[in-house]
Amino acid sequence: MSSHTQLPSPDIIADALLVGNSGTVLEAVHHYMDEGGPAFLVDMLARPVMQVVGERWAGGITTVAEEHAATELMRELLTQLLPGLGWHQGGPRAVIACTPGERHLLGARLVAQVLAIDGWHVRFLGADTPAKDLAIFVAREQPVFVGLSCSMPEHVPDARLTLELMHRTTPGIPIVAGGRVADSLMPDEEGAWSVLRSAGELLDLTRGDVGRHHLSR
Repeated sequence: MSSHTQLPSPDIIADALLVGNSGTVLEAVHHYMDEGGPAFLVDMLARPVMQVVGERWAGGITTVAEEHAATELMRELLTQLLPGLGWHQGGPRAVIACTPGERHLLGARLVAQVLAIDGWHVRFLGADTPAKDLAIFVAREQPVFVGLSCSMPEHVPDARLTLELMHRTTPGIPIVAGGRVADSLMPDEEGAWSVLRSAGELLDLTRGDVGRHHLSR
């Protein structure tokens, strides 16, 4: 196993991603995967790389088209390495969605894949999921837990409304909020939902309290 100091930095991989150098990015993806597995790959490479790309777009350094191309290339390369969501159809069920208005779905998709690899039967609803539709879906599916992703600050109010709606309509199902603006999603009512900042934290939860909750249901 290689040393962390030998892994290429997210800044270097962001440079390669933005110019379409798929070979460099794929090599880095394999190195990170070998170093620490799927959650490490998502937390230490994919998330920081896409954050760098997003910051360059916000700063006017890259265009919307370049940001979209980089995101799609990262998705394609990671999909080659991480299996799809069809695994473990008999595993405990989880629902993962993006908050209303949220179009940045790569992070949520990768978290869903990490869970699938870990044995979960994941229903991934994708981008911009209306709050009422999500609440109805969750009430019907009765998953072990629900994850909601929010990346952009302008979507925080709708994310909070969605979390509050799910907490009211399905109070027995644990809810997890995450994404780039996770710190803005702390609940007013203690225990209404959990806020996590990494795929590693989510696995700690699903292998711990949430997993035990599933076994007791």
